[in-house]
This record gives sequence, C-alpha cells and structure tokens, in this order.
Amino acid sequence: MKNSLTAVIYLEPDQVSLRILELPKGRVINDVRSGELMVGRGNIANYAQNMEAIVNNLEGFKQLLKDYQVEDVHFYGAIEDLDPVDARYVGDQLEVRTGLKVQWLNNNQLMAQTMGCVVTTLPEFKELSKHCLYLLTLGLDTVTLAFFHHGNFEKQWDLDLGGAKISRLVQRLRQTTTNPQEIIQDYINSKLEYISPELKRKKRTVLLIQNAPVLNHHYIPRGEHLAEVPEAPLDKVDQELGIRPGSHGAWISSALTDAERRVNLPNYLVIARTAHLVHPLSIYVTDISMMDGLVNGTIDAGAQSQINTMIRTSADDIAQRYGIDMAHQEFVTKFACQFFDQLRPIHRLDNHARLLLEIASKVDDIGNFINQKGHYRHSAYILEANPLIGLSDKDNQIIAEVARYHSAESPTATQAHYRHMDDDIQLTVAKLAAILRLVDALDDSRQQKISAIKLKLTSDQVLKIKATANDDLVLEKWSFSKKSKLFNDVFGIQPVLIERGEN
Repeated sequence: MKNSLTAVIYLEPDQVSLRILELPKGRVINDVRSGELMVGRGNIANYAQNMEAIVNNLEGFKQLLKDYQVEDVHFYGAIEDLDPVDARYVGDQLEVRTGLKVQWLNNNQLMAQTMGCVVTTLPEFKELSKHCLYLLTLGLDTVTLAFFHHGNFEKQWDLDLGGAKISRLVQRLRQTTTNPQEIIQDYINSKLEYISPELKRKKRTVLLIQNAPVLNHHYIPRGEHLAEVPEAPLDKVDQELGIRPGSHGAWISSALTDAERRVNLPNYLVIARTAHLVHPLSIYVTDISMMDGLVNGTIDAGAQSQINTMIRTSADDIAQRYGIDMAHQEFVTKFACQFFDQLRPIHRLDNHARLLLEIASKVDDIGNFINQKGHYRHSAYILEANPLIGLSDKDNQIIAEVARYHSAESPTATQAHYRHMDDDIQLTVAKLAAILRLVDALDDSRQQKISAIKLKLTSDQVLKIKATANDDLVLEKWSFSKKSKLFNDVFGIQPVLIERGEN
C-alpha cells in the first residue's frame, strides 16, 4: 500500500494543506486543511508569527502520513512576499522542528502549475477558450490575469491587487479617512489602467475566475468544478451573496468572518473592474486550486512539458514587446540549442539548463529597445523586472545574467557583478553565456548567412565549427575572433570558425 501512495503538502500564509493520493490515477485518499492562520502583520497571515500553528499542523500531518505509511512526500510553500533570506530562515526552522524540507515556489511557478491544471483537467476549457479567454486568479498579495486564444496560453500580467495587500491599504486609509472605498476603487483602476487598451481590444471574450471561495461555494454544485455566474452579478453582489453596504462604505456579510471579509471583499472590486474592462460574453468560476495544480504537476509526467511551452510563449511575448529582430532570434536560438546538444560531454549541464539557454537566446537583445550601447545591461534589468511564468527566481536570475554576459562584458572575477552572484549559479551562467556569445557572433551581420553548422572537437582541444554559408563571413569571423575568448576561458577549448570549402 505504501508504495502506491504519495502526498503533497502546501504551505500558504493563511493555511497549510495535505493531500494523500493513490498512484497512478491520483485518486484522493485524504484531503486535510488547517484552520486559518490569520495572525501577523495587519491581521494578515505571516509565516514567522504563525510558526507555532504551522508546526503543530505539520506534526498532525506527519502522524497521518505515518498512519497511511506514506514515504513519498512533496512539501511546497508559497513564497509570497518573503525575501530570499527570510525564506531560508523560515525553511530552516521548519526543517529543524518537523524534519520536512520545504520547496519555495514563487507566484509565477504556482500560476504555471495551476493554469496547466485548468487547461488539462477542466473538460469545458477547450470550448470556453475557443475564441478569447481571460483567467483571473486571486491571491493574497498578487492577482494574475492570463490570456488564452484558441485554447493556447499567450500572455499574463501580475498585478499588485491581492486581497490581503488591499486590505492592509484599507486599514491604513481608515486612520486618515472615513470613507476609503472610493480611494480603493481608484487604486484598483490605476493598476488595471495600463493594460486596459489591450483588454478592450479583444472581442467575444470569456472571463474565468479562480481562487474565489465564496463564489465557488455559492455557485458551483457539489461534485462539479465549474459554474457560470449570472449576468452582471457584480453589480448586484449584495443580493446574490448577502453582502450589503455598511458603515463607511465598507461591504459586510453575515456569511463571512471579519478576516474573510477583509481579504475577500476587495477581490470583488477587482473582479468587477476587470469584468468592466474585458466586457465578457459570459463569466465563470472554477474551484480548481493551487493545490490541484501542485498535485497535477506531481502525478502527471506531461505537466512540465506544458509549463515549458508557457515559458517559451512568455519569452516570445516579451521579445515581441521590445521589438527584437525575430530572424536573428530564430537563428541564435536554433544554433544555441544545437551547440548545447553536441557539447554535452564538455559542459555537463542538464536539460533544464538547455531550456534556460533557449529562453536567454530569445530575449538577450531586448535591451536594444532602450539603447544599443550597453544593450546587454539593459536586457538584464528588463528581465529582472519581468520574471517569466513557470520559472523559479533562481532560473530567472540565470537568464538575466546570461543575457548580461552574452555580448561584451565577461563573467570573470574582475567583474564586480559576477563576484557577488550566488556560488551555485556562477558556473552555469558562465557556461551558458560562453555558448550564447559564440553563436551570437555567427550572425553579427544580422543577415543569417549561415544555413548549417557542423561541430568537431579535435584531440588537441580545438573546436572546429564548419559553417555552410551563402555569403562571405568576413564580419562574422571578426566578431567570432573577439567573442570566442570567453568560451576558451570557461571550457579550455579554442573554437575555430571555418567556412565550408576552406582548409
């Protein structure tokens, strides 16, 4: 029995959950949630201040795991607004006190898992997204709006409109104003305004709302995972959900606790404004949760492939947004992956590193949008400010740093930025940047003269790169001679560019 069971534990700032599953079909054996952990900053959950409650719940989960003889346990935590140092502190405390090691996931990773679950497990999704669909996922600190076209993910926006974040703002405003609701509505409008032109352009749209437990409870029948919300429900939410205007313009409901009301009611304002901008033909709500996404990623071998597709799509979207040369991008991406595959015995990196190189190849030139001079530095800070869906903070940093070092600056000990990089990513950044810089030189003219490449490593540590070209490679050879030094420094191998027909 124990060999066929697995468990997923999911830690959030306001609760911790456990789901025990029977493999291979993923049948739920037990599903347990803690009580709400609403202690901390502004009455919103905080990991450090809730440590005792979290540990007590985890100890109870461990007893359940022992009762079911479950040994395969996956423990995930939503990093939310924790900085990396605090995350290490909290993770270490949890491991010392419970023996469980948490894997922190950022919002982009959680969203990719959850969107993948919605796409693959919701039977109605294909029909709902046959034209245009917006998936609005509500969170404590962040709201994510993702756009699907003909069933395929195209882009997403992360907005600082989480229920807990707005609730903290409301509490601060109440100290200075008697009617914060109008200010909050203006705040929500300001966050949505910059994407409103794009939202208004789409026609025949559907709005799908996720992580709205009160709406789920009210509309979704038992045993189902989707329900349509009646037309314009947000204008009459007081009638549908028993919410009525209260003192100081706040919404209150006898069905909600004070803690739930502080987090959930701002969400309805966000939903209402989003619906106003999208102007959907219909609105739906689904109860597919973050936990469902994590479980789906754990038991479905194909889930990561779908997430990788989202990552590539997100990279292409940011590349197009910053007006890169698409022909050059395709050239560099194609041959960077070829170099990676044929040089595996040399670099000894895994397939995930290959994906990071592929993504870096797609976005390394976005800094040209700001200035061609020093464009690689501009690329890096644009990427730091625009983390890609489905990737960890570490992965996003690697991509940004590879973009930084793909052109002129080198990741060496004399480079202050490189010296201060975490030790565990320095070598990966250097190896991927060395490969990308070499390939980038092969299209220095931006004319894609080379149509095919063959690589051969000789016994005297020379990498012969034989190129089939439709024009002379004078500029490419000059650029190659400059940019090949990093490859030699990192791998101890001298690359040589040879046109087919040359000796």
